[in-house]
Amino acid sequence: MEARIRRIYVKNLLRVRLAASGGARNAHVSHIHSASCVPAATTSLPLATIFRNIACALSIAGFSSLSLAQGDAVIDEIISPDLERREIREAKIDSEDFEFTAYLGGIMNVEDFGSNALYGGSLAYHINEDFFMEAAYGQTTLGESSYERLSGSAPLLTEEERELSMYNLSLAWNFLPGEIFIFDKWALNSNLYLIGGVGNTSFADQEHFTYNVGVGVRMLAQDWLALRLDMRDHIFEHEIFGEPLTTNNLSAQLGISIYF
Repeated sequence: MEARIRRIYVKNLLRVRLAASGGARNAHVSHIHSASCVPAATTSLPLATIFRNIACALSIAGFSSLSLAQGDAVIDEIISPDLERREIREAKIDSEDFEFTAYLGGIMNVEDFGSNALYGGSLAYHINEDFFMEAAYGQTTLGESSYERLSGSAPLLTEEERELSMYNLSLAWNFLPGEIFIFDKWALNSNLYLIGGVGNTSFADQEHFTYNVGVGVRMLAQDWLALRLDMRDHIFEHEIFGEPLTTNNLSAQLGISIYF
């Protein structure tokens, strides 16, 4: 019976010594305790010595656990940041998803008729965060053509025929959301979008099927208010000069958008 107890003691003592000497921080302490508590020969030890050595081994394990816990606490104290968090409020698009835009100022260059002021507006429905559909209307007045200016002949168009109006239905993709910083004081949520669609352009008593493609940027000032800059190319064909001519007519407009 006594021999069996000794064998169990030796096995447990070896396990404790290996565990206590595994960490670099406690290797020296483990060696001191092991040397003072464990005799060199364990084949013929009395029971009192066995119990004393078991108590020493348990103290080594407890000391190692305490040292590890203290070391973890010191590391947490060193790397834990002490920062004051500030509350940031970001503007978000109103959940109703409808957007009305009034173009306060714009310009349109109709090929061969010069550049003139453009007025109009649009109504958009935001399908999700990435896509929206838009119906837009615009109006401008044509200037003199290069033929009229160079030849000095009678005008090709009357004043009424120089009134150009257009409407289109387009689909847009918000492909680059981000922020725009103003004077290092304000950060406005923004969206850069690509847009394209089809519509109709009317002038000189004629209707012209029109494609439009373009790019724009939207900056959110409030949850319900945004500033919008839009640039388009309106492509249509006309025969005012006697032959079919496909034209690229560029426009740029700045507007205020309201969400409802």
